[in-house]
Amino acid sequence: MEIAEIIRVLRSRWKATLAIVVLALAAAFAVRASVASVPTGAATVQILVDSPDSALANLSQETGPLTTRASVFAQVMTSAAVLEDIATKAGVPVAQITAQGPYSGTGQPLDVVTPSEARANQLLAQTVKYRLTFLAQTDEPVVTASVQGPNAAAAARVAASILPGVQRYVATLQQQSATPAQHRVTIRELGPPQAGAVNSSTRSTLTVAAFLGVLIIGLLALLGVESARRRTRERVALESEHAADFGELHLFASDSAASASAARNSPHPPSAVLSAGSAPAERRR
Repeated sequence: MEIAEIIRVLRSRWKATLAIVVLALAAAFAVRASVASVPTGAATVQILVDSPDSALANLSQETGPLTTRASVFAQVMTSAAVLEDIATKAGVPVAQITAQGPYSGTGQPLDVVTPSEARANQLLAQTVKYRLTFLAQTDEPVVTASVQGPNAAAAARVAASILPGVQRYVATLQQQSATPAQHRVTIRELGPPQAGAVNSSTRSTLTVAAFLGVLIIGLLALLGVESARRRTRERVALESEHAADFGELHLFASDSAASASAARNSPHPPSAVLSAGSAPAERRR
């Protein structure tokens, strides 16, 4: 189908074309709204599990026990009590925060944050605005906290609230157990949170792709239907023409047969009529 023919079909079927465009716009808006619910900001902060006099600065202290304790803290930071302290400090509802830490089930040797066995719990948290991930380093007493949020500023604000939230939780435990000052765990922050935007172009790309996809499929379907209708009309017209030609041929054959039959039933054969008509002419000669 040529371009001129395509334009003619689209103009003649302008209502269907308009409906396809509206449907494509609706699909684009739906995709844009769904992508908007996906976090587009990310922030990272590192928490150091240390001793009061800093084991990192004191060569006489071993960091091995602190490394083991950091793995424990990575699990504790995902608890509801710690998340509540973090949410209070960040000024966001605790229901809008979910967290995951190092998996301690059968998938632990895989060295991943959460293997497929725990994926079901993550799916339940897909609608929250803030997603926190705590991962302890293998050979260092450091916990890396990653935050996903609606935007970079919001993610950075929650990431900056992790240290005060964890410190408040640890201080409460130390006070309740009356832990001596020299034996208390000290939580430090290794620099300010690093934040940035993610999925900045994904939203626009998916929106345009949804619009063009629905538009192209709809227009192709419309042109396909119109092409099929045109072929049907041409076939019907051709069959009608053949039927008319066949009818004329049949009528001609019928007339010829009728003429021949009339000639056979005449009382004077054609040859006798010709002879009788030629006799006077011969006498005049």
